[in-house]
This record gives sequence, C-alpha cells and structure tokens, in this order.
Amino acid sequence: MSFADRFGYTRPEPQRTQVERDSDAVRLVLWNAVSRDGKSPLAAYRKLCEYSQQLPDASIWSDSYADESARLLLDQMTWLDVYEALEAEASTMKGPSRAELQKSVNRALSRSGIAYEMRGGRFEFYEPVANEFETRHDEDEAVASLTDEFEPVRKQYLSALRNLRSMPANLESAVADALNALEAVAKIIEGKAHATLGDVARNLFPDSPGYHVPLRLAIEKLYAYSNQLPGARHGRYAEPDVAHAETVMVVRTAGAIITFLITLHRGEAVAENAGADFEF
Repeated sequence: MSFADRFGYTRPEPQRTQVERDSDAVRLVLWNAVSRDGKSPLAAYRKLCEYSQQLPDASIWSDSYADESARLLLDQMTWLDVYEALEAEASTMKGPSRAELQKSVNRALSRSGIAYEMRGGRFEFYEPVANEFETRHDEDEAVASLTDEFEPVRKQYLSALRNLRSMPANLESAVADALNALEAVAKIIEGKAHATLGDVARNLFPDSPGYHVPLRLAIEKLYAYSNQLPGARHGRYAEPDVAHAETVMVVRTAGAIITFLITLHRGEAVAENAGADFEF
C-alpha cells in the first residue's frame, strides 16, 4: 500500500482537459509494459518497432545495443502509436495483470490532465458525469436495436460512434452520421424513401392530451440542429464551434431516439400497457 493510501492523502491533479496528446508518464507505463516479466531490452525494442511499424535495425542484435535504441524509439513514437500500443498490450493480458496495467495507465492520464481513460482495455474519453448517471454507453443500445429491417442503418450509426470515439475525433461527421442514421430509421418506419424524421414525430402519441407536443418538437429540432451545424449535413461555410461534450450529447440523443422509435415500432414498449396502440 502506498504512502498516500496508508495516510488517506489525495494528490491534487490538473483538470482533465488535454486531448490528442500523451505524456512522459503515459510513455513510462508503455515502457514498463513492453519490458515486463523480465523481457530483455532487445525484446522491448522489437515490440516497439512493431507498434511504430518500423523494421528492426539488423545491427541491433544484443541487449546492450537495444536498450538505448528502444528508449529512443519510444521517445519518437507519435501519441497515437502510444495509445494503440497500450491497447495492444492490454489485449494480451488477463486478470490482475490487465487490471494493474489499466490502473497505471489511468493514474498517468489523471496526473497529466489528459481527458482519456482506459476501460476494459480500450481508451475512451474521460466522462465522470456519464459514469455517475450511467449514460456512458446508452448509444450502444441503439446499435443493439438496429437489427432485422433496420440492419442497413447499423453501419451508419456505427460510423458516428467511430468518428466520436476516434483519436482525434471527427465531431462534424459524428453528428452527420448519427442524424442520417436517425433519418434512415424514420424512412424504414414510414415505409417511404422520402419520409423525414418530422413525418414520424408527428405520428407519435396520437391520443396524447397535449404534453407530448414539446417532445415531438424536440425530436424534430434535433434534425434541424444538424442541418445548421457547418460541415455536418451541408457545406462547411464557417468554422463550427462544437465541443466534444456537445457532440456526445447529440450522438447519444440520436441513439436514444433510434431505440425509442424502434421499440415503439415493434410494440415492445406497450407489452404491459393494455388497450394502448402505438404502432405507426
């Protein structure tokens, strides 16, 4: 147990705002990973060559030569190579070893003020609020719902998630793909190639006393947002002022609506609601 753990101290840490970068602390974790379990410097050098897609130097054949070359190679790796190498290392580990690597990675990221974290052996954006409210992977429910006649939409929504979760993220494309996927769901539900999200929204809650009207409008307005965001669904006539957190919200909201519309379409939401008919 560490000194801080024994005495209950916590170390002040910087705000987690940095993206598209790594740090010496993160690289140290990678160095420890490639040289773990008594691996020789030569083995570490060859592993780093693999991760940075470089041919090993044939003249480096002993540990004495490899140690300096391996450290130099680690220093020259791009931040993307570093994160992908750490994911690759995590994929080879199981149980306590993988948990220890992940703990070391996340400690290094936290101390460096970097807004990524490793979860399940893969890097994701650091989202403490999403963890608290258990909304981190609400968008994955949309993917799970895109089956049967909605199978063609899966590829487009998965593209939105890839654009959102990639490093660096492609925020405009994430918004465009998410809303295009939502529009595609509307077309399938309506059975019309030219149907819009508004067509489906207007048919929601046909017998509602009125308090569902704002909800219908909110669903329609999300599509209007994507139309007005420069570079999303139309020409990039201006530099879009869109933050990652905003894009996460839009993609997740689109996913939640996709799940909601498909659930209503299949009648699954009214299994215990006798007398109600939500088919549209």
